[in-house]
Amino acid sequence: MVRFDAYSATTTHAHRDDLMALLAGSGDQIRSSRGFHTFGERHAVIDASGDEVGAVMAGGRQGGRVMLEVKGERSPAVVEALRGLYEHRCTRLDTCADFDRPGAFEELLAPVLRVKDEFGIYGEKRGDWDYPELGRTVMLGARTSVIKFRLYEKGKQPEYRHLNQPDRVRAELQVRPVKVAREVYAHVSAVDAWGASRWTAALAGELLGKMLDRVAPGSMWKPSKAEQALRWMVRQYGSHLVGLADELGGWDVLGLTLREMHEEERRRGKKSQASAGQAADHGGD
Repeated sequence: MVRFDAYSATTTHAHRDDLMALLAGSGDQIRSSRGFHTFGERHAVIDASGDEVGAVMAGGRQGGRVMLEVKGERSPAVVEALRGLYEHRCTRLDTCADFDRPGAFEELLAPVLRVKDEFGIYGEKRGDWDYPELGRTVMLGARTSVIKFRLYEKGKQPEYRHLNQPDRVRAELQVRPVKVAREVYAHVSAVDAWGASRWTAALAGELLGKMLDRVAPGSMWKPSKAEQALRWMVRQYGSHLVGLADELGGWDVLGLTLREMHEEERRRGKKSQASAGQAADHGGD
């Protein structure tokens, strides 16, 4: 099953304690420290095993903005809750799929290398490939890229060896959307995120059996002219629109009212043109 394995987001629609309530669970400990990225404070959530499962940052020069980070098994539930409650911007997401069968790494490695060669993607090998019992990793994507992929032997990592799943392999995609794409990725599913580029979409076809549309996370992504105009209108008249919606009884009613006003203005425009035309005709006589 394809799922989120990490997620980072910023929002001005929630407070620090709201996000802590999404992240922390029974038996967790909170470890507070100085924040990063000009945030004044960072509150990490530590589970019963002593691992950090996420953190919330707030304060400092960021003003009313707060940031949530989650990783590992809690990610799917936290992402679902966050998206259901608070408007936010996604700054990073990791999406993954696990395979657990003998020979899975070699089986998946072939299509990964095929996609690498087809699209000319930079790649690296990690781990000691002469001693595969210690775990091998293949990484695609430059260090500065907003998109990275790795295929690795998850079951052979030291912290997972006690589960006795040596054949468990993970295919994992990391996307760091920028600019307006952060708003888009706040709604993109764990599966659809594999459409971040042509080569990741090709990987999705090879590894996951998915045919996906492109959802570009980079600065090259731009909203349509219609969306730009609509966003400008909202920025200019947002508070006025909210007041009208409250006064009229809801956004649906506001939409109908705006349509009626538009029709009235259009009819007036036609009458004005007709009157001007008639005046011109009489003037010619």
